[in-house]
Amino acid sequence: MDTRRTEITDFSACLRDRFIDADFGAGVTLAPTFLLTNEPGVARDLYEELSESSRARTEFELYSDRVSGALLLFYVNEDTTTQTQPMSISVNGAEPLSHIQDREHMLTGGWDRADIPATMLVRGTNEFIFGDNGVLFFDPVPGGNSSRSFDGGKTWHSGSFGPGRDVEGDYMVRLRVHGHPPEGAVTSDVIDLSGPDGEGAIALPMTISAVRLTSVQDVPAGTEVRFEMRSGSRPRFDPTCWNPWTETMRLPEPGRYMQWRATLTTAEADCTPVLTSIILEADLEVDEIEGIELVEQDNPRLARSSYAFTNMAQDPRVDRFAYECRLEQLIADADSELEQFALLRDWAQRQWLKGAARGPYLPTWNPREILEVTKGNWGSGFCSHYGALFSGAAAALGFSARNVIVDHHTLSEIWSEELQKWILQDPYCYYNATYELDGETLNALDIHKAATRGDGERIQMRTFAGKLEPIKPNLPQTFCRFAIPPRNNYLVQDEPAEIGQGATQYHYDGYLWWTEEVDPKYPEYSLQTTRETDFYWSVNQTRIYLQVTKSQGELLVDFDHTTPNFSHFVVCFDDSDTWEQCEAPLTWTLREGENKLAVRSVNAFSRQGRISRTVVRLRG
Repeated sequence: MDTRRTEITDFSACLRDRFIDADFGAGVTLAPTFLLTNEPGVARDLYEELSESSRARTEFELYSDRVSGALLLFYVNEDTTTQTQPMSISVNGAEPLSHIQDREHMLTGGWDRADIPATMLVRGTNEFIFGDNGVLFFDPVPGGNSSRSFDGGKTWHSGSFGPGRDVEGDYMVRLRVHGHPPEGAVTSDVIDLSGPDGEGAIALPMTISAVRLTSVQDVPAGTEVRFEMRSGSRPRFDPTCWNPWTETMRLPEPGRYMQWRATLTTAEADCTPVLTSIILEADLEVDEIEGIELVEQDNPRLARSSYAFTNMAQDPRVDRFAYECRLEQLIADADSELEQFALLRDWAQRQWLKGAARGPYLPTWNPREILEVTKGNWGSGFCSHYGALFSGAAAALGFSARNVIVDHHTLSEIWSEELQKWILQDPYCYYNATYELDGETLNALDIHKAATRGDGERIQMRTFAGKLEPIKPNLPQTFCRFAIPPRNNYLVQDEPAEIGQGATQYHYDGYLWWTEEVDPKYPEYSLQTTRETDFYWSVNQTRIYLQVTKSQGELLVDFDHTTPNFSHFVVCFDDSDTWEQCEAPLTWTLREGENKLAVRSVNAFSRQGRISRTVVRLRG
């Protein structure tokens, strides 16, 4: 019996929810702040004017009063009334705060804010009443936590929003609590128990009798760390060959592959458990079979996001859109993938007759609706529509693309097989370009980092004509913040989505935002991450797993992948010219000497992914 021991002290590769801090300090803790909100912030231009008689009330449930304070955030868009006429804010019946708007303190958004002392907050329901001056925007969603008074706060009415006083909704008010959330979870990637270091060596035939998990943690009173484990016989989770999550510290007779999940909890917001390390011990009986050795491999580690992303799948509407727009013909004569992207970008840019259009109607991000609006130039065309048209067209061709929202601009990112990274494409009428620095094509995070370190003005634009030009003044500074939507299937699904994105200041709470610190600089959004692969996961990559069988000269070959709309794998043996479709796992019968295998994934649109290779030697 052999016991293989692995200690995990670096949790940066682990998936986590927004309530976990695994990047700052030692180990894993609950995040130092969390956001409470009652609405998604879908609507863009619905608001109520406040006065001495017309008041607004909203409520938040706080699980603990042991906080260091909170930041009250309320959406006012461009209204500046309260710069000179104070708004009154009453918290839990205390003496009202007299609030004067400080636009500089609001940074670049339309969210006003007021610091709320911890002494004003209570465990349970917290009531916030706004009045006297200013405005509050509301979201027309089924509410229940907001109400409106017409008599100075003597009586309150729900479902009384809008000019007809008959609309259900919640005020766009959010509370950033300075204290730990009650719960957060961190999850490992799939761990290969035959080689938990992830180096991809050939596994020998083995029987795993058990895997045990122990940990080093600091657990103050009222806190806890709970562990769950699951395992299976394939390197990619599949409920047909994996066990479900089980709350345990020991898995008997697990498969070769396993995951653990740690859930951190606290009863009070002023303390958190600290998970410092995890030790996995697997008891294995290994059959020592000699004669097969790994010579070399090109076998990427797969990067995954903690957040789900919905890719546009095959659909008759997608096929019809691509056919009507002649998208395949558009890119057919391109000499490279990057040239294909440039042709798509230029096509999107040319759909508007007069550039950035202003009209009576603001379309959604549905590419078909955008094109209907461009006909006759009767509707608005913002940068977000240029980006959505490019992203939708690219997705209809089977590429992985999504909109990227930066500070008062929106563009696209697309996965490049040639460069093996996400890169920006800016189809907006004033740009029609990609961005480069020192010969490298950039994504949003690249520009953000360059601007932060003072290299923003060195960035160049590569135009559709292929020329390099200086970047437009101040454009790098717009990457001070950036976000992505969790989907690109707007052609076939309208909701959830923000109404009129870009027409006003940003308020929608459905995007994932990049933040430098776990206590975010832009505190008004729920979904924020410091983990780069939450934004920049790998696409269309395949990882090879090899295991010796008990038959002479034979390997069991399995694959994992990161291919949206996955269809199948194709393999090539010994550098032949033939690629064959295969099912995984497959059996590879070796001949004496060197044996070569190459594999790549193919998606439902027939787009092929990166080739992974392995070379093994069979000794006679």
